[in-house]
Amino acid sequence: MFSAHKTFCSYFLLTCLLAVVGATAPSTVVSAQGRHPQDDSGPPPARALRIIEVFEGGAAERAGLQRMDLLTRYGEFEILDHASYFAARGAYDRSPGDKVSIVVWRGRNKMIRIVDAGKLGVETNEYNPVCYQFDELVDTVNFMAEIPAYKRDPEFKAHFKVPREKLLDEARRVIDQAEQDGKLTSTQVLISRISLIFDDASAEEIKKQSEMIAQLFANQPDSFIAYIGYNLFFQKKRYHPAIECFKRQLKLDPSDISIRLNLGVAYYNLRMWDEAESAADYVFENKLSLSKHGLHVAYSVKAMAALGHGDYSKSIAFAEKSFELNPDGFEIDIVLLAAAETGDLQKLEETSHKFQQFFPEKYEQRKFQVDAVEAYALVKNDQRERARKLVLKWKDLDSVEDRLNHYWGDYAGGSNVAKNWKELNQD
Repeated sequence: MFSAHKTFCSYFLLTCLLAVVGATAPSTVVSAQGRHPQDDSGPPPARALRIIEVFEGGAAERAGLQRMDLLTRYGEFEILDHASYFAARGAYDRSPGDKVSIVVWRGRNKMIRIVDAGKLGVETNEYNPVCYQFDELVDTVNFMAEIPAYKRDPEFKAHFKVPREKLLDEARRVIDQAEQDGKLTSTQVLISRISLIFDDASAEEIKKQSEMIAQLFANQPDSFIAYIGYNLFFQKKRYHPAIECFKRQLKLDPSDISIRLNLGVAYYNLRMWDEAESAADYVFENKLSLSKHGLHVAYSVKAMAALGHGDYSKSIAFAEKSFELNPDGFEIDIVLLAAAETGDLQKLEETSHKFQQFFPEKYEQRKFQVDAVEAYALVKNDQRERARKLVLKWKDLDSVEDRLNHYWGDYAGGSNVAKNWKELNQD
């Protein structure tokens, strides 16, 4: 299954996996109430998996589990984090019909259930104060990265009181202290340190990250690598580690279309155009069965890769194919920029009209950005005076360059739109 995820401009969010501990599976309960004679009460463990969603028809629902319950044991395994859960599940899920006991806490009440071994049908997070503290720090940094410079003061000024590096230093300190105090598992520590290296880090830091990823892979089952690849890395826009997880999955199943296309999206977010194109080409060359939405995504990957390669006619062709399958402003932007790069005013006007026709409200909100890309196309056609008139039209708008860089800078060559506007403004 696929879903949209905006790339550099937050486009695609492909759901190749459920963001869950597992999909639904049948379960068996010991008694009519689902309680086991060993049910007990007392303070729950300090570390566990917190159930934050129970999926309809799954083993967890049939066993009577609820949101906010704590999963603390799976068979003979103590559950401290996602890694211990996947290790436990792998040890028991060997043949259809196998049963396993699980221990769940609801407040101060301990409950034991017997379920079919395998996926429970729940979404969870790691119940641990250190995890919550760390996630809050990193999520704040991620949020800051999404806010364009022109909105930071005064609209989001309060969110930038603490500098990014200070937040990251605090996150590192939290992990180091937790490791020293034994409050996190070794896997949690390793994954946290991988997550603290962003995709714009130095080559030396990316190399360190690769070494940590190799260390992680050496000790974890494939099911867990699949889980973190999508849920912890891809969704958090840590594309380097996400790619390594996807590549490992594809070694096991080269025909997994969702992972293959997620790989393409991750590559073009890193502006690795050859690799992005290859990921999409594999799907076509091997005649893998694509849904309508999957084909839409594959064409979009091809369009972005072609834009990165400077093959503008090819980029337009694939973007328009993608748009026909699932109209979205993202493909419109690709066509507008590619047409501007070639100075194709007719295509730009046609696409701008299509934008207005399909998305009238969004078009009005983005009229400035559309005018800016038109000005770029006009200069390409040696119509500088017409381009300057568009610049004058927006003379009272503040933070013009920041706005253009935020919008167009995420596309290959898009920074030229802002550069062109600046030069026109200086004429």
